[in-house]
Amino acid sequence: MAVAENFNSLLLNLKSGSLEVRLAENSLEIDAAQALRYKIFYEEMKAKASYKQTKLKRDIDNFDHYFDHILVFDNSLKGTLKDRVIGTYRLNRGTQKYKDNVFYTSNEYDISQLINFKGNILELGRSCVAKEYRTGTTMQLLWSFISQYVVKYEIDIMFGCASFPGIEPLIHQKSFNYLYKNYLAPKNIRPKALEQRYISMKKENTQMPSFRDFLSSIPPLIKGYIRLGAFVGDGAVIDHDFNTTDVCIVLPTKKIASRYKLHYDRK
Repeated sequence: MAVAENFNSLLLNLKSGSLEVRLAENSLEIDAAQALRYKIFYEEMKAKASYKQTKLKRDIDNFDHYFDHILVFDNSLKGTLKDRVIGTYRLNRGTQKYKDNVFYTSNEYDISQLINFKGNILELGRSCVAKEYRTGTTMQLLWSFISQYVVKYEIDIMFGCASFPGIEPLIHQKSFNYLYKNYLAPKNIRPKALEQRYISMKKENTQMPSFRDFLSSIPPLIKGYIRLGAFVGDGAVIDHDFNTTDVCIVLPTKKIASRYKLHYDRK
């Protein structure tokens, strides 16, 4: 894996074989990300699209303009820009964090502790990769890029909603209980589900699974966050539109940043 741009450059760029990761540079590239999101979230995962989303075949919302959009290209593919974008993630540094309705997560959680945090914060969301590219190589490339971004902008904490499939929380109760008892975020950075949407993750007298069984019971993205040192907020939230039950991930970046710096310094 080679760093294609100098680390101090305004543009971050990573390449591995035919795959390339960088930030979207214009509205057409953001449109390609929205097209991929629509294909995965609405066509594959059967989320409920609005009339406008269905008509445009794009996953669009009012938050996209606050985010930087990571794109993963397969440069070996022919066709339009949209055909070559095989992965995306969006990153919101909260440069306008004291204004209302900047963070998507605030639709589900009280994140005032994070907004008031004195360090730099970064919201992550809308992670998706085309089915045939859901491999370790693609995810490693994405996370290497996010690590670059974290170091470049001196991010202290990353956060965002992460999803369990379905809207029946009881199915995931053992996992939620394990997360609550072992990974609850410190109080000074702990989000809490909005009162009207709050679903308790804690359940007394529930048999605790082994760590191995716990890892096998949670979605791959959440498993990845946990392995990086993530915490969770207090409470789960049902997202009827996306047919998921969400938890709030809080990930201090100290380990990620130091790991990336070590990797970069060796090059």
